[in-house]
Amino acid sequence: MAIFGNIFLSYYSNTHPFSGQTMGMVSARYPTLLTPAGYAFSIWGLIFLGLAVYAIWQLLPAQRQLSLPDALAKPLTLANVATGAWVVLFAYEQIIPSVGVMLLILLSLIVAYGRTRRRIFAGAAPAWIGVPFSLYLGWISVASVINITIGLRELGWQTAEGLSVTMTLGLLLVIVALGLIISRVFRDMAFPLVLAWALVAIWVVRLREIPELGWAALAGAVAVTVLGIVLSRRGGRKTPWQLRDEAVAAVEAEIAAARAAREMRTGE
Repeated sequence: MAIFGNIFLSYYSNTHPFSGQTMGMVSARYPTLLTPAGYAFSIWGLIFLGLAVYAIWQLLPAQRQLSLPDALAKPLTLANVATGAWVVLFAYEQIIPSVGVMLLILLSLIVAYGRTRRRIFAGAAPAWIGVPFSLYLGWISVASVINITIGLRELGWQTAEGLSVTMTLGLLLVIVALGLIISRVFRDMAFPLVLAWALVAIWVVRLREIPELGWAALAGAVAVTVLGIVLSRRGGRKTPWQLRDEAVAAVEAEIAAARAAREMRTGE
């Protein structure tokens, strides 16, 4: 329900804007050097489609024996509810509270993503089911950096133009590094592609204004795409079987802890 509620609220906020402003209009009022071209936000359609597919899939009778739906219920519900809350806060230009909510979304998705990848490694969930969460977490990772940047500026933190460009270049490097780390550790190809999508959109909007920043974003997009794909196929030093065994142990421990918690509540 939280997933479909989030999708409905996103659609409603664009057809019936809160405070008379769409997300694009509000975003335009708070430009940053990292804000991508407007078309980049269309990725939400793909994210919502993936989440809707997961929501339907996890309700099918064949999935009732899997532990994934129960493991994701709380963090995924929290992420979707918080995303809806963020839409309202940002529409009303409550920037500082929106930063806190954005970080809550990020943390919730990190938990959901980790639980999903562990089960994929353990063979307890199909590999494709991780794609919606890779898309969601990837985009929220970029959005968090932008939202924090806007929040700092609202708090009065200002820098000279030259320093702003230098810091933005540093943030681009962080985004690329994050994509490569996730690719290698979790053998995830979708996550770095989301970052590449955002970086290309930054290149499009910054190329004429600040060429060095635009070309750096494009170089980052190429690097995170090519190296991300390579690293996702090679992974870390551990073999898939070692990763699988560790993931199985982690999943079993998680299930045992949940079962013990239920038994304690029943006993009370």
